[in-house]
Order: sequence, then C-alpha cells, then structure tokens
Amino acid sequence: MGDFLSIVETPGALLNREQWERMALRYSLAAEMAAQRRVLEVACGAGVGLGLLLNRAQRLVACDLSPAALALARRNVGAHVTLSAADAQHLPFADDSFDLILCFETIYYLPAPETFFRECRRVLTAKGHLVLSTSNPDWPYFVPGAFSVYYPSVPELTALLRTSGFTAVQMFGSLPLDASNASRLRLTLRRLALQWNFLRKEHWLTRLLKRLGYGKLIALPPVLSEPHRMADPFRQLTPIAPDQRDGYHRVIIAIAGQSSYRY
Repeated sequence: MGDFLSIVETPGALLNREQWERMALRYSLAAEMAAQRRVLEVACGAGVGLGLLLNRAQRLVACDLSPAALALARRNVGAHVTLSAADAQHLPFADDSFDLILCFETIYYLPAPETFFRECRRVLTAKGHLVLSTSNPDWPYFVPGAFSVYYPSVPELTALLRTSGFTAVQMFGSLPLDASNASRLRLTLRRLALQWNFLRKEHWLTRLLKRLGYGKLIALPPVLSEPHRMADPFRQLTPIAPDQRDGYHRVIIAIAGQSSYRY
C-alpha cells in the first residue's frame, strides 16, 4: 500500500480556490442529503469534511485504510464520530445498516471498484444512496494522480454501478472548463508540473509553483464548519447523461440507489 497520507488533504494543507470549492461542494452536498439518515463515509482521510455532517446525520460513521489518516481524524472528530480501520472492498458493517454512503475522490485507487460497489449495495438500505465524486478522465487537462489505478469515464462508471446492483444512477458534472486564455495557460502549466512530479511533495518550491499555477492558496482547517457550507449545492451541479462521455467537467459526481434521489 502506498503512503496515502502524502496525498490526503490534511489540516493546514494549502489549497487553491478550485480545490477548496471542490471539497466544500462535495461535503455541502453530503450535508444536504444526510439529514436524519445513518451515514457512512468510506475513505474519510483526516476527517476534515465530517464537521459539516455532525449536526445533520442521525448516526455518523467513517472509515479509512490508512492508520495515519485515521489518527488525524480521531484527533479532530473522534469524540463525535465512530471511526474504524477498513478496506473499502471489505466493509466491516452489517447488511442494511446505512441510508447514505459517501466516497469522495477514492474510487480511482481501488483495484476492484465493482467489489466496493457490491459492498455498498449490501450495507445500504433499500431506500439508501451511494454518493461518490471522481476526477473525469475525459477532461482535456486531466492528469492521473499518484497511486491511482483506474479512472472510469461517465459511461464506464455507470456500467460498474448498474452491474453491481444499483438500478438508478444519476450523474452530475462539476467545475466546467473555463475557455479563457489565462485559464488554459494556467491549466497547461499545472498539467506539466504534475506530469513532471513537481507538485507531489509539499515544500517552499511547490508552494511557489502552486501560487503561480493556481493563484491564492487557502489553509485547510482541522474540520469544515457551518460557515463553509454552500447553500443549495445541487445548483452548482449540471446533470449529465449517464451513458455518454463528458469532456467539459473536471469532476463527476454520481448518486446511485434503487430509486433516483429527489433534490
């Protein structure tokens, strides 16, 4: 197993505006859906996003495979959240025990994502939903991350979910492509830096490169709180066809269940 803590968004990490909005949006979406539901976050990392769910979920459980990441999560939210070490492909939870499962920016690290989806289907209730976010490999400036295994396209992800037992799959796009010349130049510089591994480690040079390539950087707090929550997060998403490739959005968000989620 790779040192996943090196790529986890940990408290104090410097995020550019897009990274910050990406995190705030997915956890605002989770908070919107978590009200009075039994919620499980798989691959919770340092637990930064769990703060937005604490006062909304009926029950909140989170797990991660990395002991170092879990140690950070326990420090920040352990008094309020049940945390456990777990492999996403072998969830240590009973059948029909959750109403909502969250899995953000993780699916591309799994050797067998279909096994994870079947596990989700097992532990979800009949009316439950799985919500996941992933980088879109069809985005023009896409660069695979460290330790990644496989990035499914929209139709590939849809097929994996359906064959794993999810009969209703909704797909949404986030972070549409900015067509301005300044944005394209910045994205090109970012792609080159990532391809050359300049941004894999956090030090003064990478911070300078990130500032030049991304703009102002924002320090990540130990946990997100109510002021960080976006109002009406579904308005920030664009519904996309589940069976068609999408080259316009950087991030794909999927909601899967036995019935469509009404938002």
